[in-house]
Amino acid sequence: PRLAIFGDSHYACLRQAHGQGLIDPAGVEIEYWGHVGKRFRFLSCQGGAIVPDDDYTAQRFAKFNEKGRTFLPAADFDMIFFMSCRIDLTALFQTLLGARRSGPFLSSGLQTRMAADRLAEQRLYTYAKALAETRTARIVLAPVTFPTLGYAGMVPPVPDAVHRATAEDRAAIWQMLADKAASDGITLLPQPEETIASGIFTHPDYAIADYEALDDHAHRNAAYGALIYRRVLALLSGKAAG
Repeated sequence: PRLAIFGDSHYACLRQAHGQGLIDPAGVEIEYWGHVGKRFRFLSCQGGAIVPDDDYTAQRFAKFNEKGRTFLPAADFDMIFFMSCRIDLTALFQTLLGARRSGPFLSSGLQTRMAADRLAEQRLYTYAKALAETRTARIVLAPVTFPTLGYAGMVPPVPDAVHRATAEDRAAIWQMLADKAASDGITLLPQPEETIASGIFTHPDYAIADYEALDDHAHRNAAYGALIYRRVLALLSGKAAG
């Protein structure tokens, strides 16, 4: 099986998990294709491929790919895994979790529409959808994780009701998102429940080293990468992700 892992700086946790031997990808041909998020502003999707808009961006992506690829064609792979890729759903979760816990009441139809609209406005999500429409590679996507617990930069601030959100609350929202993604030909991977703390944050066990000193509440460590990687490999092998 041929697997491409496509991502912004958040995909470093996957490379670390791989490099540290925390996952077993035996028999899988894996390529990484990614760069820091700001370079994603210079990517387009055309002809069934993710294509840089200029030579400089193409060379930056090629630098970190095992084969020096300057673009990413869906037809070359059995699966392409979009890791984060600037697809951030935290604000949506804050709104919907707040509504579930304390109001205002939002009908299921309105919640579904809000979830669909949020996905549709994410540019890289539309690229994932376009690649899925080629019916060549299977497209799998994991959004940006929730901020690490202790992050105080959420706007608006997280209310107590959202801190009290339960696994069932989150699961209902993930299911709406997964259903919409499936209708677009995409398999969506929720953030693993065991990594979530205080309603809408990521447990510090999965933060990068020295995250407080670095003021980096966004990126994840190899332990988190291993959790996600195992789910992707299970999908690739046709086994249930656990």
